[in-house]
Amino acid sequence: MKRKLILALILFLTCILAVGQERGSTVPQGTSIPGLGGLSLGMDGPGFVEFGGSYSHLSRTELSAPFAPWGDAYLRGMMSRGNNKFNAELTRQVHYSDTGWFYGLGWIRTWSPNWFTEVSAGSSTRGFFLPKFRTDAIVNRKVLSRQQLVLTGGVGYDKSKTVNTATRFQAGGSYYFEHPFVLQGGVVWTRANPGSIVARSQFLAVTQGHDKEHFISLRAEIGREGYELIGPQAALFDFVVHNYSANWRQWLGPNWGFNLAFEHESNVSFRRFGGTLGFFMDF
Repeated sequence: MKRKLILALILFLTCILAVGQERGSTVPQGTSIPGLGGLSLGMDGPGFVEFGGSYSHLSRTELSAPFAPWGDAYLRGMMSRGNNKFNAELTRQVHYSDTGWFYGLGWIRTWSPNWFTEVSAGSSTRGFFLPKFRTDAIVNRKVLSRQQLVLTGGVGYDKSKTVNTATRFQAGGSYYFEHPFVLQGGVVWTRANPGSIVARSQFLAVTQGHDKEHFISLRAEIGREGYELIGPQAALFDFVVHNYSANWRQWLGPNWGFNLAFEHESNVSFRRFGGTLGFFMDF
């Protein structure tokens, strides 16, 4: 277990170091973190580190034995330089009485005042419910007079540890009001195999707040899911989902605070109620 954690951390640092080795006159990123003051990573933009955990209770929707509770722990962070942002995450997940580790990397690139892209990839060890491989690519375009509308389109793919695969296509938008509100919406089409299943879901979210103060978000997703593994030899296919969540990100000081979230998920097999608590530090 320790070896997996060390390998994931090495992967995280490798991504950060790959940004560039140039030294600038800006104070090196991370100098506010104890122990990193003398480490130059070539980063001079904003970033953060966050760690936390979650717990969920599951109840079966049919007359059968209930699922065991879920319990997760995570470590994630982001560093930036110029027009590039790099993020990484490491998560230990306990779902359906099995344990697995997921690790992923992401890159956000601003190409012009109106265009930016997002690319991410991840893999896992153990945990039948975790993807063997997952990747997403998203293109964003800012429009209107104040660039207050961001149009989004993207594709994604994941391969399970069994025979299941899924290809995703998404389209949506985010509108930034002059007051501190953001309205988001989108549609995701998933083509799952085996079975050539085509499932569609749609979501709507609203966020209120300011950076360095707080963000409060409410999100609802309704539609159909292509597939979900609920056991080493058991899966749900083309089923209705209702997912609702609320998130509160609060700064308690200039550079640190907490992240609190509540989730409710309902499908043909179970209902899940859960919460997440994390602590972050900006730099």
